[in-house]
Amino acid sequence: CKTPELHLRCRLYSASGSKPCQANMLTRCSNRSRSAQHFPVVEGLLNYAAVQPYVHNCFVTLREGRHTYQFCIFFKRHRHLGVNPLLSSIEHIFRGDAVVMRIDVGGDSVVNMRGRDNALADFVMHQ
Repeated sequence: CKTPELHLRCRLYSASGSKPCQANMLTRCSNRSRSAQHFPVVEGLLNYAAVQPYVHNCFVTLREGRHTYQFCIFFKRHRHLGVNPLLSSIEHIFRGDAVVMRIDVGGDSVVNMRGRDNALADFVMHQ
């Protein structure tokens, strides 16, 4: 990181959106070295801080043949948040927003989404 802040590509599933979209997530760097960890500022992308100030997260590992992909999913869920048609089904209603970020090979930090990552993120979010 040359600066203490960096914008990284992520996948946003907004309750107010009609389809998932690529977004830029502000991240803070632990130091100025190339191997610095990036810490996402998720609150900047997720709506309704007054209704639900807490951001939850979970980690998902996806294996496809010899390849392993790791993602971190940040989300808000609350009964007073809007229904998210992108993440809801007949059997389950999801209320709130979610963001998916790719985790580096070492599993230490978030990195830019690339190539097929959007398609893989969509697959993960619909499981």
